[in-house]
Amino acid sequence: MSRRELRVVRLIEPDLCLECRFAQQADVETVDGRMQKMLYCRRLDCDNWDYSSAEPAVRIDVQSDEAA
Repeated sequence: MSRRELRVVRLIEPDLCLECRFAQQADVETVDGRMQKMLYCRRLDCDNWDYSSAEPAVRIDVQSDEAA
């Protein structure tokens, strides 16, 4: 993954992301060391993001969809 400034943002309607072609599950490490399962979005202009509580992410491991 290229070097980008990754942010953890709240989703307004999380169910919309479950079927989105731009979303993938990921393991995310936050600044305080917590590891959480989250969604990684490749779309950079989504209206479903709430930036008011954005915080940086330290590391992200995106799970691949290569089950086919």
